[in-house]
Amino acid sequence: MPNLLTHLRFGMVSYPFYLIIYISFLRFFKTNISLSVLDISLSYLFYIVGSDLPDLDSNNAPLRGFTKALSLGFSIYIFTNFIMEKLSNLPQLKIPEILLLPISVAISMLIGAGLINLFLSMPIFSHRGFAHSVTFAGIYGLLIYLFSTGKSDNAIFLGISAFAGVMSHMIADYRKNPTKIFKLW
Repeated sequence: MPNLLTHLRFGMVSYPFYLIIYISFLRFFKTNISLSVLDISLSYLFYIVGSDLPDLDSNNAPLRGFTKALSLGFSIYIFTNFIMEKLSNLPQLKIPEILLLPISVAISMLIGAGLINLFLSMPIFSHRGFAHSVTFAGIYGLLIYLFSTGKSDNAIFLGISAFAGVMSHMIADYRKNPTKIFKLW
């Protein structure tokens, strides 16, 4: 079974080949796209994270703890404004304005920590279970696409890069049994 270093190395080596395939596909269909250095850098970041992301289902995977910490950033992004609005509309709490943002961020992080721990403890996250599936790769790619839409002109490129990164993990894991690379669940 490949470890973190193996998956990261495979991701680093395979990323240029992914770019060749992606650009060739676009040229074949006569689609013109302009990728900035930022687009390519973000694409690489999402690809390389995806190259080890399926090992979230392993309790001893180094990326598991790191992903939990990163997911709190998404929780802050999703919940903080809502919580700040609700707390500021409760005059009986009398929260000083200087504390409103830090309290809202802390509550958002607590919600995020609870959700991610609940999510990762679900039975579908047994090792080489759901996280090692095309469906998981698709969800990761879709989330990256959705978070990138409106922030990048090439959100579809970033989402496909994320998907391809997870697929590179499965290629490394299932090289001896390639039919498992495309399992749906």
